[in-house]
Amino acid sequence: LLVIGTSLQVYPAAGLIGYAREHIPIYYIDPAPATNYELQRAKQVKVLAENASTGVRKVVEKLLLQI
Repeated sequence: LLVIGTSLQVYPAAGLIGYAREHIPIYYIDPAPATNYELQRAKQVKVLAENASTGVRKVVEKLLLQI
């Protein structure tokens, strides 16, 4: 699951993380990532404090290495 460019304060984006199954990796990409939210599975969320173009490129490269 990719969550990109949100403060996680406004729905529906704020609730997306809660819908991911436990085994699904979650990448949260934002230049100023929110820190005042609760995550049920915090270990599952990988936060990249990057702009969208840089952060998405890094996630794609990482995922392609896993193929």
